[in-house]
Amino acid sequence: MFFYSKEDYVEYLLNIIAKVKMDNKIFKVTQIQIQKIIYIVYCYFLLFESKIANIDFETWKWGPVIYELWKKQTLYSRSNVPLEFNQEKYLDIVKNNQKYNSIVYKIVKYLLELKSWDIVVICHEQTPWKNLYRPSKNNLIKDNDIIRFHNENQDNFFHYLDFMVKNVLK
Repeated sequence: MFFYSKEDYVEYLLNIIAKVKMDNKIFKVTQIQIQKIIYIVYCYFLLFESKIANIDFETWKWGPVIYELWKKQTLYSRSNVPLEFNQEKYLDIVKNNQKYNSIVYKIVKYLLELKSWDIVVICHEQTPWKNLYRPSKNNLIKDNDIIRFHNENQDNFFHYLDFMVKNVLK
């Protein structure tokens, strides 16, 4: 599964988040949760499956961000971001990518069970954001940064997440 545009990848993830929210009767999903989930799924696939898209994330105060998505959702701040599940698009992706879609669903469900600030802490302490963030600089997190951080920090969140995906999460 590979998305040739950042927009297609984001749209796919927003649809999965909407499905998880609907399936599990989750009342509220915030902009911060969405940004971090999109980043964590991206990193997971880069590290353990195969690259899923071409995205450089910006380092902002509260973690990795896709600026264009932030701009669209900023008016919601800490409020619930309205998300609509598109069954047709979901089934189209599932038809050709059952395995990967299942992994994405599991990761999103797991992350939405955490508190928003727990996800922020994960991104601050267990990803290259930790090394690259400088106030007001919006440095980019590139694939090589993610891979290098992972290789240099073997006991990190993504090893735990990989274990959970393969052995625990349903």
